[in-house]
Amino acid sequence: MSQASANSFTHSHIVLRDGTVAFKCSADKELWPWLALPPFDPIVVQTVNFWTSVETGAARGTFDKTKWSALTQTEWTCGEPGAGHATHGVANVMGEEGAPRFGLTFFDSDGALVYSMSGVGVVFLTRDFEAWREKAKREMAELPDTSNFQFAPANAVGVATQGQSFLSPLIGHDNPSALALITKESGFPPVHPFLSGSGDHVNSTHLADVARQFVQLLTGAKSLMVSGGDMQFKRYVELGHPFLIELEQQDRSENTVSMAIRQADRLCANVTLKYQVES
Repeated sequence: MSQASANSFTHSHIVLRDGTVAFKCSADKELWPWLALPPFDPIVVQTVNFWTSVETGAARGTFDKTKWSALTQTEWTCGEPGAGHATHGVANVMGEEGAPRFGLTFFDSDGALVYSMSGVGVVFLTRDFEAWREKAKREMAELPDTSNFQFAPANAVGVATQGQSFLSPLIGHDNPSALALITKESGFPPVHPFLSGSGDHVNSTHLADVARQFVQLLTGAKSLMVSGGDMQFKRYVELGHPFLIELEQQDRSENTVSMAIRQADRLCANVTLKYQVES
């Protein structure tokens, strides 16, 4: 995603000598409509992750907001149920020399932990990103006819409107999977009020929501809360083309589900979510 933006989710940055950045978070729902969702919703988690890592890196001087970047891996753990939206936090650089990771910790207005997360990204400093992506998109230039795509009911995947359902009903029983479809219309405002992105590809926030919808279908739960997760990205997922999400492993005792996301028979991402079924 290109990083240039007129608005900032974090503000009042204080950069310490060791590179740690303290910050405050916006509570403006007009600028950030996804703040209307519960704080642990993966859409919120991944959106907060993106903007905070970019903005605190820029404040530190280690990130150029005018360059294109890609997230390659991220993991997170949520705080205790009942925590509110993040109001402040700290960002630091983690990992070994030559393999840096960003680390983010968020707290609510009462000082309760909201998230602890980390991740690794790459910035395209020399590659002509637009030309490179244009070549990749030409390989899948012809959009398939998806007018008859069957989406799972909104209540089965835990979304407010049918337009926010991205998955088909489950396929198979021994190794459950589902088809997913996100288009340039369905994955962005005004059709979807809570998702955003460059519009170049299906992004990490989209995939996090797809994974949560799959877990909800798989468990049959009327409502569940994602309490943590891990995402690893291998290839871009293209908009307007169906892709497959399939179960890799499910641990019912630990309430974890691991999934693989594939498009055109190529592995694009691996996602593991930890969840709690809400009563």
